Amino acid sequence: MVCLGDSIVYGYGVDYRNAWPYLASERLGLSIMNKGENGDTSAGMNARFMEDVVWNHPKEVFIMAGANDILMGTALRYTCENIDLMIEKALAAGIIPIVGIPIQVDGEMLKKCWYSFFSIEDTTNLFQKYGEWLRGYCREKGISYIDFQNLFPEYIRKRGIGRAYQDGVHPTREGYSVLADIFCDEYQKM
Repeated sequence: MVCLGDSIVYGYGVDYRNAWPYLASERLGLSIMNKGENGDTSAGMNARFMEDVVWNHPKEVFIMAGANDILMGTALRYTCENIDLMIEKALAAGIIPIVGIPIQVDGEMLKKCWYSFFSIEDTTNLFQKYGEWLRGYCREKGISYIDFQNLFPEYIRKRGIGRAYQDGVHPTREGYSVLADIFCDEYQKM
């Protein structure tokens, strides 16, 4: 499997062995190639899709894109178009796509640590709207997805983790471990 994404896939702020794709690979005994890039957008992922995904000949590709698009003020329609193009490229190459729905930002922490093109309220609303679009898109196309947006807070509560974000956007080491748990649980259900 190739995991294509941004800093959340890459594992920003932690050693590569604490990035969730590495943890999931160890737990599942599955070969996972981490192709996350800090700061990448859906357009950037679409541009590197052939090299990073198709030319590596994976059985599956996990695609999680869109968070930086929102934070940079990219119109949602462009993000949606890029997701659709990547899905079509995967299917044309005989690669099974799995979509990741990005985690929601922590608005209170974001106010102190981060800049977004939109207000904090608008940013959190855009993340929610994008998650809703992804769920509907995946259901309509029959594409499997992993809903980190809805499951992350639930898993954080269950594990009793007090601080899951480094800066309002990126998970802590414990937060990445939770993402690995979610991925493994949901992947095994597939």
